[in-house]
Amino acid sequence: MVHPGVQSTFQKLSEGRKEYRYIIFKIEEREVIVEAAVTPEELGITSDDYDDSSKAAFEKFVEDIKARTDNLQDCRYAVFDFKFTCSRVGAGTSKMDKIVFLQICPDGASIKKKMVYASSASAIKASLGTGKILQFQISDESEMSHKELLNKLSEKYGDH
Repeated sequence: MVHPGVQSTFQKLSEGRKEYRYIIFKIEEREVIVEAAVTPEELGITSDDYDDSSKAAFEKFVEDIKARTDNLQDCRYAVFDFKFTCSRVGAGTSKMDKIVFLQICPDGASIKKKMVYASSASAIKASLGTGKILQFQISDESEMSHKELLNKLSEKYGDH
C-alpha cells in the first residue's frame, strides 16, 4: 500500500517550481511513506545547478541514503532531480533535467527486506506514474555513483 502523501510530495518535485531536489521513501508497517523530502536550499545548492553543483547535490543525497540505511544495510526507494549537460545531435551541448527513480536494495540488506521492497515496487511506481522516468536498481554503492548514473543518462539522452 502507498500512503497518499507519496504522490502529492512527488508532484512537488516533478511539477512546476520543483520544490524538492530529492525524496526518499521507505516501507513502514506495510505502507510506502515519505521518509525525507529535501529542498535545494537544505542542500545549500541553489546555483544554476548543472555539472559540478549537481554532482555535489547527488553526493549529499548518497550520504543521506547511507545514513538512513545503516551504510546500505537496508532498502529504500528514492527519486532524484538529476541535472546534467550532454551533447545532442543538431543541438550541441544541452542542459538536461531528468527525474530518476532509484530502487535501492543493497546486497547487505536482509533477504526479507529485499523481498518486501521488490514486491512493493510496482505499487510505488504506479502511484508516482514513473512510466516516463528512468529507473535504476541499485544493489551496491558503485551503482549509485554520480558518474555511473551520469553515464547511463548521457547514453540514453545524448549522442550515441
